[in-house]
Amino acid sequence: MKRYLLILSFAMCFVNIKAQSVDTKIAVNNQTDDKTFVVIVSNENYKNEESVPFAKNDGEVFKVYCQKTLGIPEDHIRFSPDATLGEMNYAIYWLGNMLKAYDGEARAIVYYSGHGMPDESGKEAYLLPVDGFSQSTEGAMSTKNLYKKLGDMNSKNIMVFLDACFSGAKRDGKMLASSRGVAIKAKTDPVSDNTVVFSAAQGDETAYPYKSQRHGMFTYFILDKMQQSGGFLTLGELSDYVTQNVKRKAVVENNGKSQTPTIITSSGNSNWRDWQFASAKANKFENRVVTLDKPEAKPAPAPVPAPVVNPEPAPVTQPAQKAIPDLANSEAVMQLVNDGKKAMRAMNYQKAKKCFAEAAEQGNIEANFQLGLLFSNSNFDGYNRETATRYFTAAANNNHTDAMYQTGMMYLGVDNATAKIWLRKAAANGHTQAIKQLSRLK
Repeated sequence: MKRYLLILSFAMCFVNIKAQSVDTKIAVNNQTDDKTFVVIVSNENYKNEESVPFAKNDGEVFKVYCQKTLGIPEDHIRFSPDATLGEMNYAIYWLGNMLKAYDGEARAIVYYSGHGMPDESGKEAYLLPVDGFSQSTEGAMSTKNLYKKLGDMNSKNIMVFLDACFSGAKRDGKMLASSRGVAIKAKTDPVSDNTVVFSAAQGDETAYPYKSQRHGMFTYFILDKMQQSGGFLTLGELSDYVTQNVKRKAVVENNGKSQTPTIITSSGNSNWRDWQFASAKANKFENRVVTLDKPEAKPAPAPVPAPVVNPEPAPVTQPAQKAIPDLANSEAVMQLVNDGKKAMRAMNYQKAKKCFAEAAEQGNIEANFQLGLLFSNSNFDGYNRETATRYFTAAANNNHTDAMYQTGMMYLGVDNATAKIWLRKAAANGHTQAIKQLSRLK
């Protein structure tokens, strides 16, 4: 009996390792591709709609593969998790400027994971920012306009990956608030010769999650093929693999419901299947640590600061446990906080970290909150969700309402009981987003 239990335990461990393999076993290329630019938008936490499960993980891991497996420098990648319409538009504007500077010698990858939506009257397709809502297309990004902007860019080629559907359905198969419970078949918008769009589903289908892998199903098989090939593959090879595997896995995972990835090209583009990703195969692998942000202990109900231990190996300033009134809000300390905010807006993250850390050492609560925002920003080299959570918690324990909300959101999907504790605290202080989020968790 003990022998069988041992075998069963080993098998379960193997399944768990396999389930996380695309997130943890990363192919590393020794070639650098400095003529490719990438825009990644992963919208998970919506203000007016239900969240999209695993969308942020989709974007985070896709970025890792662009950097490590395809060899694209980090400053060639613009990653915008939970992006507003303004942030999405700016990312496309940034991409146009980068390609323009290379006079047609560079190419681009555009990746989106999040809600798609149809315009019921015109059957047009839209990408939904986190501050948009499905009843109105005014706050959404038209795919027709997006494809036109991309087509006007001076580039060798542009590959667009959309882990979204445009039928009015969510990842769980239920319908967005704008729909009447009937899936809509949105029109396929035309693309230019330099652009190919690879979409997660066709027509009135749903883009489903692959729950055991913590990804959208479409994204998972993109990453899976990237890992297998070491990034040395063509778009045709990728599309064949992803389409076949998503079609097969979707019907098994979703009780016979179909999902069929679709390629959109122009009639004048006859060689898209030969578009190459990495110029050489990545033969080395490195292990990536996946932190599910499981807290060691639940926060105390009263806002009493708890000791915070900095994670290893990243040397960070320990969050203040208790504000010191005569120093924490002095003019000099507040100036540090303001300087840090200016540096954040200018994306000078090292300067921002220095300013906020100095202010936090003096017990400034806002500085702890800002450090949480900094470490949760994926564009920051020191990005670390665990560190961000610790800083948010330190500020939340000192009655910082926005920090209470952010702490709750960091735990959401990992420890919902703890998430609700902090969201309720924020809601009790009148935080509107916390109130909305709690209503969705009921």
